[in-house]
Amino acid sequence: MLKTNSHSAPRRERSDHRTAAALALLVAVMLALPLFLSDMPYIQNVFILAFYMTTMSMAWNLLGGMTGQNSIGHACFMGIGAYTSVLCVTQFGMNPWAALPVAVLVTAAITGLVFSQCFILRGPYFTLVTIAFAEAVRQVILNWDFAGKAIGVGLPYVRGNNWLLFSFKDKAIYYYVAFAMMVGVYLIMKRIDNSKLGFALKTIREDEDVAAAIGIRPLKYKVIAVVISACVSAVAGFFYACYYRYIDPNIMLQSASVELVLPAIIGGSAFVEGPLVGGILMVSLSEYLRNTFGGILPGINLILYAVVLIVVIRFRPTGILGWYSHSDFRTFLEGHLLGRNVDGKEARA
Repeated sequence: MLKTNSHSAPRRERSDHRTAAALALLVAVMLALPLFLSDMPYIQNVFILAFYMTTMSMAWNLLGGMTGQNSIGHACFMGIGAYTSVLCVTQFGMNPWAALPVAVLVTAAITGLVFSQCFILRGPYFTLVTIAFAEAVRQVILNWDFAGKAIGVGLPYVRGNNWLLFSFKDKAIYYYVAFAMMVGVYLIMKRIDNSKLGFALKTIREDEDVAAAIGIRPLKYKVIAVVISACVSAVAGFFYACYYRYIDPNIMLQSASVELVLPAIIGGSAFVEGPLVGGILMVSLSEYLRNTFGGILPGINLILYAVVLIVVIRFRPTGILGWYSHSDFRTFLEGHLLGRNVDGKEARA
């Protein structure tokens, strides 16, 4: 008869309590941070940009990391959402909050219709299709009078803080909205990762033929993945447009899509938390270097992206979290501080 450790359940419970307490402390710190940055709008802006980039990177990671369909066109998804919401406000007089679901539906419809015909392609051929699609949409915007052509289009200026028009003078409000958006998208991605949908997507990533052989319909699930990913990107595009109050076709450049991919790769695209780690780390470091050395070395943030990407791919292709999951630091942190079972051994209380 197998013997069970009577102490394992209480230890697991203590571990869960410590983990929950650590996460609660982290969230409390992030929520309290704007109170200490009220006279530092630039720092607030860095955090807002980091939250936005992390959200976009999580959207890419659903399609690229979880499903294995490498896209370099997510800036286009964001741009469609941003342009749709802005045009609904400026051309049709809609309230921004009413324009948001319209932007999500339009983005979902376009991406679902287009990519349902493109998923017969695999590997680099699919990646090329995403590049072509993004550039085609950008060229349409560049030559469309209704969308402002190359000049772009802006939202009306609003004085003070106005929730109804989603315009705020206080950056702290944008901080909280962006933080809530990031956390909400993370919870959605975590739920997908632990669901039957997540199992199907990861099976397709590992071997599409095997997935089809066991009854998973790859085309169906890949379309679901790209539609969800595009919807999240559209929400982020809506936030981007309302925050900056102005957009132009340059937001859909291929370089913008690449910047959205890097946080997931650097953090670990196989992990839901990968874009969180990579996004906050890379955006913060990039903005610091741009602010500190931008006048001396213009474009140093782009050089940083290139160098870090090369180093990660060469030495840590699984990203920061891939390294962490097999490191002694994880053993120390989760075993001694959180009391978790690490590598099959129950840590001492």
